[in-house]
Amino acid sequence: MKFVKIYRVRSSEITPEYLLKEYFAGMYFQECFAEYATSKNAAAFDVAKSGLTWLTSHARAKFFHPMPFWRSEVEVSSWVRKAGAARMFVNFEARHENRVVAIGESVQLIADAETHRPRKISEIAGRFETEYEDVFSEPFGNFSSDFDCDNPETAQAVRFDDLDFNMHLNNVKYIPRALEALDLNFRISHSLLGYRIKYEKEARFGDRIESFASGKNGVFRHLLRNEKDGSKLCEMESYWIKKTDRP
Repeated sequence: MKFVKIYRVRSSEITPEYLLKEYFAGMYFQECFAEYATSKNAAAFDVAKSGLTWLTSHARAKFFHPMPFWRSEVEVSSWVRKAGAARMFVNFEARHENRVVAIGESVQLIADAETHRPRKISEIAGRFETEYEDVFSEPFGNFSSDFDCDNPETAQAVRFDDLDFNMHLNNVKYIPRALEALDLNFRISHSLLGYRIKYEKEARFGDRIESFASGKNGVFRHLLRNEKDGSKLCEMESYWIKKTDRP
């Protein structure tokens, strides 16, 4: 019922402490599901033959420190927890030396490749076995509407190397862009415990993305916005712990 792959922590994925940067676990999750979909003849290049594409609408992850050291092996499991008419809920787990170091979930859609309008996912979802184990006991939840976004902390252009197979900013790269709005000293002294993110709109090559952050006591609200037209690209929450308080 679960698809399992082994990944090795690379030097480009580590902190100054030689530990895996937490959000790179989300990249492992995406890679694992892509390989799982390929095994079911449902990869992006498979569905593209029918004029369709994969999209991610929501994602979340939780981390359990310490993270794996450089060159360590990480075992990643991916499975479909539930599939409806339009959405497929995919769960993930990452283990290192028989210890869970990260869990995650993404909500996957199938959409028209040109218009990005959702299509019924049932035929493609039917190729996957269902494993009802849920790594999160609580629902995703909604974001509060009150958020001051008048003064962005940073703005960066989308580079060609940031694009995915849809020629849009890769969804996992929204997360580090959101975290860039946090104070450097805070980032140095804290570790990421988790995040949840809702994707609203795609970003394309050359778009300048404004990053906003607001919060306290280790809980932050994030917003990414297209500088050109002010459209909201995603909203996110991140959760942190002082490095001196982690295991």
